[in-house]
Amino acid sequence: MNRRRTMILMLAVMLFAACTPLESFAAAAVTTKTSTLSKNTFTDRYTVTVNSANGTRDYNIFSQEASNLSKKSFIAQHGCAVSALTCVLSGYKSKYADWTPSKVSKQLEKQVFGAKAWNANYKKSLPAQRPVSLYGISKILSYCKIQNKYVRTFKDKQAVKDIKQHLKTGNAVIIEVNNHKQVNGKISAKYDNRWATSKHTMALLGMTDTGKVIVADSANREWSGQKQRVKFAKMEDLIRYMIPCKKYSNSLYFNSVDSCGGYILVNKK
Repeated sequence: MNRRRTMILMLAVMLFAACTPLESFAAAAVTTKTSTLSKNTFTDRYTVTVNSANGTRDYNIFSQEASNLSKKSFIAQHGCAVSALTCVLSGYKSKYADWTPSKVSKQLEKQVFGAKAWNANYKKSLPAQRPVSLYGISKILSYCKIQNKYVRTFKDKQAVKDIKQHLKTGNAVIIEVNNHKQVNGKISAKYDNRWATSKHTMALLGMTDTGKVIVADSANREWSGQKQRVKFAKMEDLIRYMIPCKKYSNSLYFNSVDSCGGYILVNKK
């Protein structure tokens, strides 16, 4: 009798599995314990270890105010985007583990975009040079065989859900933030420099076990104390500074707030 009941139970489980959508068996969320993340990352370069679906990833985070950089260098003045890109490359491809933002901007950008497009930006005077756009970053990631999805427009609530879900797969996101808050694309006239003094690009590397986003930031912010290269924030707060596109552009370098916002989901088709 017991054997028959066991067989019936097994058949029931098999039938349930066959009739249940695969989405119901989603993998457990990937997070990183806050206790494993340093509280002092006020340094020129910091390597952070973040959990991924297949173990861990080591990301190099660079400061735009590093002691070896001139204040008149491109990286110091416009290097946030290439710093975020370099950080992500270091975590996904061992080939780029030791590359610096300067090397990526001078070599990889030129290789991917071509000499003509690269020269058009970097032959300008330093103040007129522009950082690589999210579209440009997406092209470089694809060239390096890192799948990615560039999301240009969004509504806040859906974007928060989308980004959180992606971070919980153990993959990174690259975002553009503003020096004004916004709600669903409506930008406030009030100046707010919490995350940017102008426009700023950052990489989100994962989620902590306490529900905070692990932010890789090349800029120093006084409010964050000793937590500089690695900062923490709620996604619901970060979204207020992000910029949805209002226009479509394939410019490789940043050219306007309206056309160069959005976010990139790294390692996603």
